[in-house]
Amino acid sequence: MLVKGHSGFGIELVDESTIRKSAKGAGAERLKRQIAKQTLFQETLQDGKIHTPKIFRTAGTSDTFHADMEFVAAKDFIQFLSEADRQALDGFLKIVTDFISRNLAASKSADVSRQIEEKLAELAKKAVPAKYIEAAKKMCNRPVHVPVGPCHGDLTLSNILFKSDRLYLLDFLDCYVESPLQDIAKLRQDTHFGWSLQLYQADFNWAKIQIALRYLDRHIKAGFLPYEWYGRHYDLFQFVSLMRVLPYCTEAKTVTLITDGLDQMLKKSA
Repeated sequence: MLVKGHSGFGIELVDESTIRKSAKGAGAERLKRQIAKQTLFQETLQDGKIHTPKIFRTAGTSDTFHADMEFVAAKDFIQFLSEADRQALDGFLKIVTDFISRNLAASKSADVSRQIEEKLAELAKKAVPAKYIEAAKKMCNRPVHVPVGPCHGDLTLSNILFKSDRLYLLDFLDCYVESPLQDIAKLRQDTHFGWSLQLYQADFNWAKIQIALRYLDRHIKAGFLPYEWYGRHYDLFQFVSLMRVLPYCTEAKTVTLITDGLDQMLKKSA
């Protein structure tokens, strides 16, 4: 059976051990870049606690592309958070912050003002409201020096599988700025703003999940707040991260979630 994932790619169970992800047209090039980044991670960045499904093979034509990869039987983030006690949450925090910290160690500081300006111009063309574009420009105090280096690119909780004491990362994304700060912003897009909860189709204990998310968010923020670049530029990166989602929102509730988050950040900065 072929289904459509949140990224717009087709996802098909080939057999009990293999998933096929596929795309056509413009999506084919995007999927190629995603698989290339996942393969690089598989070859260079995995350790005993954090992994990605193995890529078995890829194939395509001028207009199509697919990748066959390992099917990992594991919990999604709602299943994990529904069952997690304090020890399990602390274990997750250690693994994911160690991953970001290793990437920080491999990064170099660079001024990314130009890349941000280009992204804002692109978002303006996609009809993101002008008040948000102008607010982001005001946040973009030159120079914008941040660590540039390895990152997942879309490190939301929905792109993480939980298996025993291991994490499996899915759906890598190439960013307008390749920075571990992107991964922190994407994590907190979930832990603070609850983005991935909107994508979840099954019922869950909302109160328990909210308590777990607030605990995670508090500790993620505290862990990176000592970095000067975090205190100076996190709000800008989170604001742009939320804006980037707007053109792809197809339901009123998701538009409301994102605009509420943006408005919340505007009030904070006023």
